[in-house]
Amino acid sequence: MKILDGNNNLLAQVIKPFDGNSQKNFFTKHDLDFQAASFQLEKDEKIDRHIHNTQERIIQTTSEAIIVTEGLINVEIYDMELNFIQDVNINSGEVILLFAGGHSLTMLEISKFVEIKQGPYDEKNDKQRF
Repeated sequence: MKILDGNNNLLAQVIKPFDGNSQKNFFTKHDLDFQAASFQLEKDEKIDRHIHNTQERIIQTTSEAIIVTEGLINVEIYDMELNFIQDVNINSGEVILLFAGGHSLTMLEISKFVEIKQGPYDEKNDKQRF
């Protein structure tokens, strides 16, 4: 499920990584500055040895992935002007990708989650509370 602002800009995307039988499922377009995919591979399948080349990139925003491992989290989504767009509940085993705008998280149950975002992180300049 994609969450868009009034101008059709992608703010967030909720993914259920293992709904289906696809071996490789890419959730994001290749031109986004944050990528997500899930893999469901058989025993002895292999992803060939590889390295990611050094490449200069210009990234304007900090995207995040919230991976819920236990519990239930309500995520409020805001646009770039800090207007509320919608909220969504993220269950155990689900992921929300946060690309732009603002957000808040409220634990609806005792919850465990992993947050992944681009770095380096500058605590004084990377976040604005509202």
